Amino acid sequence: MLIKNTSISIKYKKIDNLKKNYFLNENILKEHFNEATVLPIPDDAPLEIPRIIIKSSNEHSQMNISPIASTLQINYNDGFEKNWKNCEQYIQQKMKTVFSFLNILTNNEYEYIGAITEVLLDEYMKDGAQILAHNLLKNNDDSSIYDLNIRYTFVENDNIFVNIMLQNARLFKNGIDADVAGSLSIDNQVSESIGVVIDINDRYGYNTCNDYKTDSSKLDFIITKMTDVMDSKLKGLLEKGAY
Repeated sequence: MLIKNTSISIKYKKIDNLKKNYFLNENILKEHFNEATVLPIPDDAPLEIPRIIIKSSNEHSQMNISPIASTLQINYNDGFEKNWKNCEQYIQQKMKTVFSFLNILTNNEYEYIGAITEVLLDEYMKDGAQILAHNLLKNNDDSSIYDLNIRYTFVENDNIFVNIMLQNARLFKNGIDADVAGSLSIDNQVSESIGVVIDINDRYGYNTCNDYKTDSSKLDFIITKMTDVMDSKLKGLLEKGAY
């Protein structure tokens, strides 16, 4: 399994005077993050547009902060891409600092929190679409399906969505220009693996419960569930369609 990236998203009610509040509390972030880029965006711009962008000390991750949401995008390398335990520790370390900052601005009250991780099942390096078709659709016609994308959504703990998307992933030679005719031919294809997107969040609680609120501790549950999916759920889902 090759772990490509993780994105943590946090949705909250509008923070007034975001830039001013950032400057008052920026020291909290300095242990793990560089100096921020504060964008010259007018206050009346759409609220979803980030006003503040901050990269981590080694630039493996980037935090975007808007008045109504924050995201932390993490890309893995240096061996982390092969070890989810190390990735999990990195997430927890960075998010402890992020929440120390955000909790001051939000009083630790959030609408919903989520995590998305993309992985490549590099133990399968050919016939990704046919493997999925055979295992999950019981389709044994190897020539009938070129691409396949299957998404499962489960509800857990009465407020958590667990979304798992399985799809074949074609990998091509470096330097291929996809806009050139014939560039995506079988001659330029290196392998056809299986990609997985695991998206876990408490949006179900927000969607279905009046006055739903969550707090920073919800991320611990979400990351624990992410680990459970990777360690024990994914194999059964891929091979038998059983969660």
